[in-house]
Amino acid sequence: MNLLAHVLLAWATLPDTEGQECTGSLMADYFPGQDLAVFPPGIRRGILQHRAVDAFTDAHPAFVGLRRSIAAAGAPRFTAGILLDVFWDHALASEWGRWGRPLCGADLEPFCAEAYARVGRAAEYHNPGFASIFRFLESGSWLSAYARLDGVGETLSMLSEKMSGRPDLGACVRLLVELDRPVREGFAAFWPELVAFARSWPGPDA
Repeated sequence: MNLLAHVLLAWATLPDTEGQECTGSLMADYFPGQDLAVFPPGIRRGILQHRAVDAFTDAHPAFVGLRRSIAAAGAPRFTAGILLDVFWDHALASEWGRWGRPLCGADLEPFCAEAYARVGRAAEYHNPGFASIFRFLESGSWLSAYARLDGVGETLSMLSEKMSGRPDLGACVRLLVELDRPVREGFAAFWPELVAFARSWPGPDA
């Protein structure tokens, strides 16, 4: 899953310690080679839940099947899983009333505004890589942009810039359009199971 899903799951299933859990849920992708032990428990919980959610997602039959479909439809080599992560955040954001609001009690834009506020409250724990990307996430309203196809395209183009060989992921929005129905059907099968997993996740001390 991508950033919107991770922060929503942290919001809905973890305690809130001055924004630490939501911060960890987003910072996990910008955490290369750092020692978790130097961070407070809330940050660790968010990061470790993020990793557990990623492992659950990667092994789920709906994810595996759709990743194959996206690869077969012409995704650049080794990018189908990355694309599906973003495509499923689009499914979440564009049908927020069905999938997101029941977990947080808010519409998409107000939820994102409060998520940014929570993460901002834990700014002292942002590592340098995440501190720079968070300013961009907030100023560009990145989380809610997943609801729009142009927002998906912008996200994919930015991901391309970080990847070896710089594959043209932005052009892969056409795959989302072509596979819209199976992407949404797969998400509908997967999301309730992921939420149940996140709720039952025992935490880092189990």
